[in-house]
Amino acid sequence: MNDDYLWDRSGAPDPEVQRLENLLGRLRHDRPAPEFTMPARAPRRLFWRVWIPAFATAAALLLALGVWRLHRPAGPVSGWEVANLEGVPRADNRPLHKESRLRPGQWLETDAVSRVSLAVDGLGRVDVEPNTRLRLLKASETEQHMLLDRGTIHADVTAPPYVFLTRTPSAYALDMGCSYTIHVDDDGAGILRVTLGWVEFQHGYLQSLVPAGAASETQPGIGPGAPYFEDSSEAFRNALHIVNFSLSDPQARSVALGTVLSEARSRDAFTLLNLFRRVEPADRGRLYDRLAALLPPPPGVTRESAVEGNWSRLDPWWPKLGLGSAKKGMKGPPRVEE
Repeated sequence: MNDDYLWDRSGAPDPEVQRLENLLGRLRHDRPAPEFTMPARAPRRLFWRVWIPAFATAAALLLALGVWRLHRPAGPVSGWEVANLEGVPRADNRPLHKESRLRPGQWLETDAVSRVSLAVDGLGRVDVEPNTRLRLLKASETEQHMLLDRGTIHADVTAPPYVFLTRTPSAYALDMGCSYTIHVDDDGAGILRVTLGWVEFQHGYLQSLVPAGAASETQPGIGPGAPYFEDSSEAFRNALHIVNFSLSDPQARSVALGTVLSEARSRDAFTLLNLFRRVEPADRGRLYDRLAALLPPPPGVTRESAVEGNWSRLDPWWPKLGLGSAKKGMKGPPRVEE
C-alpha cells in the first residue's frame, strides 16, 4: 500500500483498509461542521462591580496581617506582673512601676516602707514585704522558681504540685497547691509557715513535709528541722530547736529531747514521728515509747524497727496522724541543684 492513500487517498489502496472502510462507512458523519464563535465580552461596568470588592477585602486582610506582625511580641511573655505596690520597690536598682513585669534574672528589693504584690500568670500571687530581696530565676508554664535572699514573702499558689519553687540560702520550698509564708534572716536562717495545704521543705536528702498550721525552721549548712504545730508550748519549740540544730553538742540535744517528749501533746505526735531520722540512735527507744503512748502503733510497727532505723517499717504510723496526705505531682519533685 502507498502511504499517500492514508493521507489523501492517492496511490494504490490496501485491501484490508478498503474492507475497514466498507464496514465503517455507514457510520460516516455527513453533516457540515458547526461554527464556533467567541463569546461576547462582559460589560466593563459588571467586571469592576464584581472584582473591586474582592480586591478591597484582600488588601484589608494584608494590611491587618502586617499590623499584627509589626506589633506582636517577639516571643512568649514571661515574668510576674506587678499587681500592686506601696512605696518605691526596685528591680535591678530601677524603680518598679505598677503593671510592669519582673523578668527572669531580675533582682527585686523593697526598703523599709515599700512592698509589692506580684501576680504569677494563672498560678497565684506573691506578696513581698518590706526589707526583702529576691530574684526571679524562671517563669514558664512548667516551672516558677525564685530565690528569697532575705526578708519575707507570702505565697498563695494554685499551681499543680512542684511547679512553684522558692529557694532560700538553707532550703527550698516545693509548693503543693497551698498558701505559706517564708522569712529569711540576714544570716540565711529562716522559717516556713503554712496556712493552707502542704509544702515540701527540703535540703539535699533532708526533707520536712509541712501541713497547714505547722512551721519548720531552717539553718544554713543543715537544712530544715522537724516541723511542729505552732500552737505547741514555747518550751516544746525551744527544746525542738536545740534537737534540730545543735548538732555539735549531742548531750545538749539529748537533754532537750527529754523536754520535747515531756511537753508533747497527742497533736505533737506529728513532730515526734519526724524526729526518728534526726535523733541519735541511743535516743530512738525513748522517742518510740513516748510516741506509742500518744498514738498507739499500728500492727507490724515495732520498737525494734524504730531503734534499728528501719524507717519503711514506720510508714503505717503516718496515716494514723489524721492529717491526710500531701497532693504530690504526677512526675514527682524536680531535681534541684543546690
